[in-house]
Amino acid sequence: MSAATRSCLLLLMAVAWCITAHQVFAVDAAAFERALGTPNLWKSPDFVRLWTRDPADGNALVSRAALDGEVELFGIKPDAIAARFLPSAEVHSISVVVLDAGNFFGFENSNVQGDSIEAARTRFDTEFTLRKQRLQDGLRKMGLQPQGEIMLGERSGLRLRAQLWMGAGGIARVVSKEKQLLQVDFFRSEREARSLMAQPESARISSSLEKPSALAGMHARPSPEAQPERRIPGVPMLPQGNRGYCGVAILAMIANHFGLTCSVEELAVVNGFTYGAESNPDIREMFGQIAREAGMRAQRSPKLDIQLLKRTIDAGMPVVVFRRWSQERDYLHSVYSSRIAQGEKAELPVASSDDRKSWPGRDAPAHASIINGYRDDRREVIFTESWGPQARNRRMRYEELEGTSYYVVYFSK
Repeated sequence: MSAATRSCLLLLMAVAWCITAHQVFAVDAAAFERALGTPNLWKSPDFVRLWTRDPADGNALVSRAALDGEVELFGIKPDAIAARFLPSAEVHSISVVVLDAGNFFGFENSNVQGDSIEAARTRFDTEFTLRKQRLQDGLRKMGLQPQGEIMLGERSGLRLRAQLWMGAGGIARVVSKEKQLLQVDFFRSEREARSLMAQPESARISSSLEKPSALAGMHARPSPEAQPERRIPGVPMLPQGNRGYCGVAILAMIANHFGLTCSVEELAVVNGFTYGAESNPDIREMFGQIAREAGMRAQRSPKLDIQLLKRTIDAGMPVVVFRRWSQERDYLHSVYSSRIAQGEKAELPVASSDDRKSWPGRDAPAHASIINGYRDDRREVIFTESWGPQARNRRMRYEELEGTSYYVVYFSK
């Protein structure tokens, strides 16, 4: 181990001690920048402890863990820093969202109230230019040089443009989309930087479902209580935050579940988001592109088929449902699901004519959810939202999902 590497590791060990002892800390910027270009350091337990991992993501082919602290990179305070983890608990890559329009503007421009839209967009453009220059200067200071443009996901039609940077200081991939996103990811190898797949063919879900492995939990399986419940564990959580990213967050969660590394922010770029707002009226076709990129199939339908949904879950595959949403029904589902999770006895309302009157209608907001399980004796689907860990494994009656859904994506090998 070189002296520089040893020094960097010692600094990161000090940071890890701060996490344990004080819970609030600032990461040493210089040490962290050096670590980004030294993948051998990513294997150390002290480096792994820098990231807040959700145990529920343990079975996911790709999961993201946020940095447990704050750090400036190249004089920039980034929007977010996360590590991508593989099921083996190794760090695959590190993603830095330098500037995201969704975070800047917020849902329906809620973060820029008081400004005119034109003034807010001018501020974003100015900040984008400043951060891009600092990022490029910082990468060059690390010893990296631009190697030209690469196109990710070309065979599936995703077509995410990026720039590859390489040199003695490491390997990085930059996504720079004016009016929307500036992101840099650091990788262990050039091969990984040029691919959206996190793992080689032999470790992908398409082959892991048939044989015992670290990914055996990807099978749909009865719950620990031995009740007639089928659930796919480990669908990775990618919170959308205060951004109009519901659809792309669900898309990214499915992508990561299938072993792709796409971030929510990158998929917002692919889907044509501009200044944090969706300009492409229909994201649904992208689920087919994600499936093709992962070597899967996607069957799309305007109508929910409960029997096909159950067969898909039984085969270890999630289902994506676009449906109508209301706060009233969301509250009911949340309270009921929480009680069930705590072992209490509870029951959803029977789908009577009176209950149906409270279901959201065609004029209600559109929403996307991942169906990751079902319980047949109670006629319940188990679904997960992109709102954070608390939105996992919610429950709804078959009849309500049938009555409020308008588009369904079933996946298969």
